[in-house]
Amino acid sequence: MGNSIAYLSGDDDILEVPDVYGYNVIDFTVNEMDLQVHPQDYHRNNLPVIRGKPNLNRFQNTEMYKQIMSRCTLDWKPTERRWNLMQALQKRENGLAAPSTDSFSCSQQRYFANMYIPNQKSTRILSLDAKVFVTKFNKSGDKLITACQDGFVRIYDGSKGTYHLLNRIHARDVQWCITDADFSPDGQHFAYSTWSRSFFVMPLDSHDGDCQWIVHETSNNRVAVFSLRYSPTGDKIIGGSSNATVIVGDVRTRATQMLRTHRTPNIDVNAVSYVSDNDPNLIIAGCDDGLLKVYDLRTAFRGRTVAKSVIQFVGHYDGITYIDSRNDGCHVLTNSKDQSIKIWDLRQPSNTRNRNAIRQHQSTMNRWDYRWDRVPRQFYNPHRALEGDSSIMTYRGHRVTKTLLRAKFSPLEQTGQRFIYTGCGTGRIIIYDVLTGHIREAIEGHKTVVRDLDWHPVRSEIISSSWDTHVHLNSYKRNTAIQPTCRRRRSSVGRDNRPLRRSRRIANRACGGANRTSRPY
Repeated sequence: MGNSIAYLSGDDDILEVPDVYGYNVIDFTVNEMDLQVHPQDYHRNNLPVIRGKPNLNRFQNTEMYKQIMSRCTLDWKPTERRWNLMQALQKRENGLAAPSTDSFSCSQQRYFANMYIPNQKSTRILSLDAKVFVTKFNKSGDKLITACQDGFVRIYDGSKGTYHLLNRIHARDVQWCITDADFSPDGQHFAYSTWSRSFFVMPLDSHDGDCQWIVHETSNNRVAVFSLRYSPTGDKIIGGSSNATVIVGDVRTRATQMLRTHRTPNIDVNAVSYVSDNDPNLIIAGCDDGLLKVYDLRTAFRGRTVAKSVIQFVGHYDGITYIDSRNDGCHVLTNSKDQSIKIWDLRQPSNTRNRNAIRQHQSTMNRWDYRWDRVPRQFYNPHRALEGDSSIMTYRGHRVTKTLLRAKFSPLEQTGQRFIYTGCGTGRIIIYDVLTGHIREAIEGHKTVVRDLDWHPVRSEIISSSWDTHVHLNSYKRNTAIQPTCRRRRSSVGRDNRPLRRSRRIANRACGGANRTSRPY
């Protein structure tokens, strides 16, 4: 499975996992707009090795850490020395599972569910002839949307886990690809963005466009909208653009406003998000220079040139690729090209008054192109954090290359948001344990980068889309592989019935041969 991360100590400069599968690392031949991958080599791209263990000193004292522990019943210690599910079911039948109830509590149910999170590829839902960029569920999980480079948006039925195709819509003005899509809060419409200056809003059950508005831009440069989000009220859509602007569009009037994040237009806004579903005014913008900025839409447009942010966060060495809110109004996570995921508490902004942190940040930016260059080795194991870094937790072990990879919190009702799951440039789905910082699962199955993925709100399923043109369903599967056992001849001498030394050598040799022949890779 490859579901563990290796930690080294000392000054080792190894950047790849030892060749546990018997393969070597390969190089990719990349053109400007495409990626050429040899299918037979997809297991050879191993996860990076991280020196040192995750630093939990700050995170363990936070409100988020204690809340996850409480939601998942991890702060509860069983009376039995060794807990098992059969004893828990027996207590439930006797009315002893939870106080004043005849069933398990919500936190106990999450405790059980977290034991059976997705760990293997289950089946292939879709196979196309072009790269798949977007995969997303609506809030209830009964609809699934996928967007492909072939210019089609596909809607699937996700209510029963069969994922039947409901509708296929030909997208407008695709240019190169569909970059992002999002469901409306009522679940009746969806919006998508492309490598153009336009937003598109369409009903789920129609092939004709519902409405369209074009962002009027005086520049003649090519503009792309990399990320978009519906507002919690459904009346606005925000989008991060490639010319250092956040586009705010009104769904009803089709009017647009431009929120400029930087003075120079050459810094992209790769990711946007709302702080929570309860506040339609606070938005977050993740920029290609690594800065995270929070804006209040009620006051952001008062400036003539650059919009004034409410707070800023410094900590990433390179551009931010995705933002996901924990939906509590306080915490968000960011995925970055510096090969890390960070969790931020919006109540603890970075100290950037003297601009020293921003200057240091800009001076440490490594000019490499994540689309085809090899990752700089200092990103995997940085010597120290940036000045002003106020993030409360950092996760490393996945690879961010080739495209803007997504990272998200696991569902609240099902897992208590105990996990962070992300796509990886190696073709794996990486699931981090939020509380420990370690990789819980590394699901293999895709041949190249996993660009987008989404965890079903109520079922233990992850739908992943990759540049290998496939969409996979990943779920929990028990490992039923039988380990080879060796017969031992009982010794005639000795009270512990251990085999004779010669017999032990023969048995070990037989076990070694069986292991070599039954190797799954």
